[in-house]
Amino acid sequence: MTGGNPPDPAGAGDVAPDPRPGGAGAGIVAVIAEARGKLVEVVGGADGPEVWLRRRDADGPYLRAPLRDLLTAAAGRPWRIERAVAGSVRVRQMGGAVEVTARTGPLSATLELAFSPDGLLTVTTVWHNETSRTITDVAAGLLLNLPTADAHVTMPGVLYNGNPSSDPRRRVPRIGPEPGDGFVCEEHRLPIPAVNIAWDDRYVSLLAHPTPRRAPDGSVAYGSLGVVRAPDGTVAYGSPGVLRGGPRSGDAAPPSGGLTIAAMTGVIMFDGEPDVCYVSKAEVADRPVGYVDLAPGETITAHHTLDWGHVEPRGFGFRTLVRAAGRLYHEPGARPLAREDIVRLKTNAMDARWAGDGHLAYAGNRHGRPRTYLYGWTGQCLKLARCDAELGLTGGEPERVERARRAADFYVEGSRTATRGLRRGRYLLDDDRWEMFRKDDACFVSSRAHGETVADLAELALRFGDAGLEVPPAWEEAVEDAAAFFWRTRLPEGIVPLGWTPEGAPFSPMVSAAGIACVLAMLGAYRLGGERVWLRRAEEVMGHYHRLHAATFERPFAHATLDASGEDKEAGMYYFMAVWELYRLTGREQYARWAEVAADWLLTFVYVWSPEYDQGSTFARRGFAACGWPAVSVQNHHLDVFFPTSELMEFGLATGRPHYAERAGRILLAMGQGICREPGDWGFDVPGEQGEGFFQTNWQRTGEANTWNPSWVIALPLHHALRMRKVS
Repeated sequence: MTGGNPPDPAGAGDVAPDPRPGGAGAGIVAVIAEARGKLVEVVGGADGPEVWLRRRDADGPYLRAPLRDLLTAAAGRPWRIERAVAGSVRVRQMGGAVEVTARTGPLSATLELAFSPDGLLTVTTVWHNETSRTITDVAAGLLLNLPTADAHVTMPGVLYNGNPSSDPRRRVPRIGPEPGDGFVCEEHRLPIPAVNIAWDDRYVSLLAHPTPRRAPDGSVAYGSLGVVRAPDGTVAYGSPGVLRGGPRSGDAAPPSGGLTIAAMTGVIMFDGEPDVCYVSKAEVADRPVGYVDLAPGETITAHHTLDWGHVEPRGFGFRTLVRAAGRLYHEPGARPLAREDIVRLKTNAMDARWAGDGHLAYAGNRHGRPRTYLYGWTGQCLKLARCDAELGLTGGEPERVERARRAADFYVEGSRTATRGLRRGRYLLDDDRWEMFRKDDACFVSSRAHGETVADLAELALRFGDAGLEVPPAWEEAVEDAAAFFWRTRLPEGIVPLGWTPEGAPFSPMVSAAGIACVLAMLGAYRLGGERVWLRRAEEVMGHYHRLHAATFERPFAHATLDASGEDKEAGMYYFMAVWELYRLTGREQYARWAEVAADWLLTFVYVWSPEYDQGSTFARRGFAACGWPAVSVQNHHLDVFFPTSELMEFGLATGRPHYAERAGRILLAMGQGICREPGDWGFDVPGEQGEGFFQTNWQRTGEANTWNPSWVIALPLHHALRMRKVS
C-alpha cells in the first residue's frame, strides 16, 4: 500500500476496493507515509472522499473524516460552521503531498498535507475569494472530528481535562457536556499554541504556527484554537451556538460527532456562545473578534502541524505536546539582563523592603495597604530571609546573615496560635498585630502558604548548619511541630487539607493539591532531625497525591493560589519540587519519573513563542517577548515569575535530562524583562522592582504590565538566580 508510486487521481473516482478489515469498501485515492510509521490515506466514502490518519502499528484510524468536514468558511455574524459544498471536493497527489480543493461557503479552499523530515504532518490551508465582490465578516477554519466524546483535552494554559477542579460558580474555560458546548480562544492565550485530545491509548494534536494580521490602525490579530462538542451524527449551524440546533442539512452525516478540534481564523467561543471573550478573572464580555474581510482575489492562509500516536495513560497526552513543541518552535526568548544583573537589581529591591524584623510585603503604602509582613504565597518573608542569608554567607556580609536570623526569630516567636503547629501568616507592623488570611469571609490558614513558609524555615536552618552557624532550637521545634500538625490533620484521602480554621480543623473537605508544600516541610523536618519517620510519612502522603492527581491526571493539580479557584501551575510546582526532593533523598528512580511528568505539565504553561502587540502598546515599544515566560492558571491568563526555575535546572542536570536545564536557563533570563533598572523605569522608583502581571493577551490590558508588586516578585527571581549561580 505504501510502496511504489502512489496513485494520482483527479478526484474520488472508482478504484480497487479497500482490502483492509473494516475498510470503507472504496479504493485508496491517495496515500503518503513517513518512516516512523504514520500514514495519511484518502479513501472513497459514502459522503465523498475521506481522510484517514493511521499508524502501521495500530488498528484502525486515529481520525477518519469526510474531507467535506475538514474545511469550513462562512460569512456573517455570529460565526457558524458550514461544511464544504457537496461534490466540490477534489483530491490530487503530488509526490509526497496530497492536495485537496473544495468550495467552502463563499470561498474556494485548498488544503495541502505533507510530512516534514521529523515525522510531523504539515497542513497548509488557503481560502480564496474568487468572486468580484468583497466578502465581509468571514470566519474560516480547519476542523478535526475525533472518534470520541470522552477524552482528555489539553489546551496549554487554559484547559486541562475540562478543568474539573475549578469552582463551578466561576466562569472559566470549559467544554460542557451538552451538544454545542465548547471553548475557542485566541492563539495568543496559549503558551504552546495547540490542542491535544487523548482517548483510550491514542492521541491527536493540532499545533498552530501563529501568523499575525496587522490592521491599518496598528492592531494585531491572530487565529484561534479550541474544541467544540457536536451532536453524534449531526452538525448544526447558527445562533445561539455555533454547533447547536437541528440536524445537518445536505448529504449523509459522517460517522462521528463527539469532539471537534477547531482551528479558526480568529473567531472565538465561550461556553458554546460565539463572540464571547474571557476578559478578566471569571469575567466574560461580548467581543466579536477575528472576522476577516476579503477583497476580490485576496486570500487567508493558515499553517498547522498534525501529530498522532500512542499515549498511555491518556491523561499524559500533554507530554506529547511538549515534545512536539520542542521540535517546532525554536525562538530563544529575550535576554535583557544577565543573571548577575538580576541578582544585583533584585537585591536592591529586597533591601528597600527591609523593615527591622522582616521584609515588607508591599512597597510601603504604594497600593494603599498597611505595612505588612506576609509569610508564604505573596509575602515570602522567609524566602527573602534565605536570599539574605545566601548573599551574606557567600559575599562575606555578616549583617545580612543577622537580618535573616532576625526575620526567622520574629516569625517563630510571634506567629504561634493556641494550636501547636498552626501559625498565623500575616503581621501588621503599625498595629503590632498578627492575623490569619481570610477565605470566604472567614479566618483561614492556607496549607500552601503555611507549608511553604515552614519549608523555607527548614532550609534556612539547614543553610546555617552547613555554614557552621548556631541553629536556634526553636526553629527546629517549629518545623517539627508543623510537620506533626500537617500529619495529624490529614483528610480521609491521606492528603493535607486546603487549609485550617483557627482551631486547627480542616477548613474544607475538598481534595486539592494545595497542601503539597506541607510535604516539603515534612522533608525539612527529616533533614533537620534525621528521624526517618518523617521521610516515611512524606513518601506516604506523596503517594496519595500522586494517586489523586498525577497517576492519570483525571484531576490535575489545582487550588494552590489563594485568589483563584482552579487548575494552576503553582499546584503542580509543589508536586514537582516535592518528588524531586524525594528523589534526591532516596535515589528511587520512580520519583525522577514522577518529577519528569510534572515538569512536562508545568512546561505546558511556559510560552514557546512570542505574540506581537498593537502599535503603541508598552510591549510593542519595548520589544517584550513572551517566550520563556510562564502563564498563571486556567482562571488568570497572564504571565508572572512564579515558577520552580532553579529546581528545574537542578533536576535536568542531576538526572541526565539536560533539556530541562536549558529551558530553565531561558526562563530565568526571559523573566528579566520588566525589571526596573533606574527610577521611573516600568513605572517604579526603586531599581529591581517588577510588576506581578504581564498581559500578553486580551485578558485585561493587552501589551501592558501592572505595577502591583508584592514581595514574591522580588523573592522568586532572586532566590532562583542565586541557586542557579551555585549550580553553574
